[in-house]
Amino acid sequence: MSFLFPLYLLGAAAIGIPILLHLRRRPPKEHVEFSSLMFLEKSPERLTRRTRIERWLLLALRCLALILLALVFGRPFFRRAEFADVESGRRLFILVDRSASMRREDLWTRAVAEAEKALKETSPGDAVAVGFFDDRFDPALDFARLADVAGGSRAEQFRQAAADRKTPGWRGTDLGGALIAAAGAIEDADAESKREFSRTEIVVIGDFQEGAAVESLNRHAWPEKIAVRCVAVEPKDRGNLAVHLVAADSRDEETEPAGDSAAGTATARTDPTRVIRRVRLANSRESESEKFALAWAGAKEPAVTGQLPAGASRVLPVPPRADDSTDSVLEISGDAHDFDNRVYIARAQPHPVRLLFLAKETAQADVGSPLFYLRRAMHRTATIDPSVTAMTFTEFQAARDPLGAADVAIVHGGAPSPVAAALGEFAKKGGAVFAVVAEGTAAESLKPILGIEGIALSEAKVDDYAMFSELDFDHPVLAPFARAKVRDFTKVRTWKHRVLTIPETAADRARVLARFDSGDPAWVETAPGEGRVFVFLSGWEPSESQLALSSKFVPLIYAMLGEAGFSATAAPALYAGDALPLAAETTAIRDPAGAETAVRDGRHVAEAPGFYTAVRPGAETVYAVNAPPAESRLEALDPVATLSDLGVNVASDAPGGEATLGRDEAEAMKKRLESEQKESRQKLWKWLVLAALAVLLVETWLAGRGSRRAPAASPAGA
Repeated sequence: MSFLFPLYLLGAAAIGIPILLHLRRRPPKEHVEFSSLMFLEKSPERLTRRTRIERWLLLALRCLALILLALVFGRPFFRRAEFADVESGRRLFILVDRSASMRREDLWTRAVAEAEKALKETSPGDAVAVGFFDDRFDPALDFARLADVAGGSRAEQFRQAAADRKTPGWRGTDLGGALIAAAGAIEDADAESKREFSRTEIVVIGDFQEGAAVESLNRHAWPEKIAVRCVAVEPKDRGNLAVHLVAADSRDEETEPAGDSAAGTATARTDPTRVIRRVRLANSRESESEKFALAWAGAKEPAVTGQLPAGASRVLPVPPRADDSTDSVLEISGDAHDFDNRVYIARAQPHPVRLLFLAKETAQADVGSPLFYLRRAMHRTATIDPSVTAMTFTEFQAARDPLGAADVAIVHGGAPSPVAAALGEFAKKGGAVFAVVAEGTAAESLKPILGIEGIALSEAKVDDYAMFSELDFDHPVLAPFARAKVRDFTKVRTWKHRVLTIPETAADRARVLARFDSGDPAWVETAPGEGRVFVFLSGWEPSESQLALSSKFVPLIYAMLGEAGFSATAAPALYAGDALPLAAETTAIRDPAGAETAVRDGRHVAEAPGFYTAVRPGAETVYAVNAPPAESRLEALDPVATLSDLGVNVASDAPGGEATLGRDEAEAMKKRLESEQKESRQKLWKWLVLAALAVLLVETWLAGRGSRRAPAASPAGA
């Protein structure tokens, strides 16, 4: 017999306590007084033997109970050969990296070979599963599929699974997510099978580059019983030169003005229509080459050449293209690994935005009119191509469905009731309306547009000029002005403005974006139905304010257009593994190879870099997809140190195929697990608990029987 916790057997020494208690001679506790003895002298009782044990059976039962309790805590079991068979096998989960960085040299082939080798070394008693990972977890062969199969057959099934995937993908690496998913699969399998194993291990095969994401392990409590063994495959040439597109910006930080100017700055340097594209060049620390050449693929323009030291990076402006209307590929040359040497830039595809300007008199040639400044503020950007059409209220009423060809309506002054009602319906159905409240505008003309009853309008009394205050920089329209460099609106002076009073019952339906220094609302937003309405309580033309002459005007109008669904900023960069931002009416996607796939559920994920064409009735949109920048961070990390710091139980390879825990420790762990399995099956402690209870019951009965006989003996002794 063996014990799982032999130190608890020391508790059997407690049998000395009842022995000492039985050896202790106690004087009688009950005395009976006789009147005939009251005149006799009392003499003490003489004890001849002070260590005599009288109740041997009771003492034996008490000692036996203590010994049984010590055995219970020691968890005894019998070492028999039948418990050391297949139940001492391993549970093994093999993870193979197939991210974009595995496209270097022959890393994928070597990783597949390492996985096959590990599978061939397994026995039928081992529980084995295989999975692939990049930025997602792909459980190719689960435990049930590879159960009770010889190692050679398992390797053959894995070879077929790897052949189905052909080559590594183009996605990033989420090592932490893959480990958590594999550990979860192991725990689920353990819960279903109820089988114990001598060792549970996850074997990760990959290049372990710095760009791998492991942050998710910080939020996960790693199971102590699962060990992770890392098998690294490394390229011969560790150097790498990469190029990636830096997010396009509509402002040039070096030329952005510090304040406002009043001279013709409608096309100021803060013009959001100007898109600046930049690329980041990065040379790895282990690179042996410093020279590079950057050029458009197939272009006649000369390449941009230079030197980049090892371990350095540099941001450069994209070389100008001869034709922005075509899709282009920017290439860098100078290293051995070309999987991250290309940047795909799609053609300029601005979405047409039709603006309808309505006023009592358009006066297009009048330099002082609001239409004059609006036209000069609208410019083609990388994403939108705005055009302004002007109509008088009379022309609007005479036209047939004039709002049917408009995306945004801008009304200046008080509109007649039919026009105001039409604009209100336009906003409710999802349109955007900019209402400029001019001098003399009646509240009745604004009610249908805002969809709020009970409002009041009056002319404000302005002494000299009014300034903007209490701007809501948390609102998306004013968020671009939140920086300290451009948030000062005090230089924009207002000569005239109106006072809008909204009833308290409707206060939650209107949001004030800015106020005048008097506390009156300056810009107000409402959302009637599905659309947006922005109200200007003062005109932007010079006769009303300096807004159109300030550098704030163009960004403000474009921000309002963006909030209405027509953003002038460049769309976020797309990388392999991202879902394309498809329009609802998209019917098919044409991938970089030219194959067309029908769109289901309005979603399509780009699996490789290149140009993807979204086909919809009457139009096509091209999306440029690039390789994830993190995959270019190819310096090898120390997986043992990195994962250990995150709480993962890691074992690395050591000579002889043993883990760094050492042969002796590994063997001791194996014996320990076998002992736990045997003890959990035999459960001898349960029988010992029953025996201890039975002994205590008998001991209690005997002790009670003896105490009842003692009083009866006292009179006889007297």
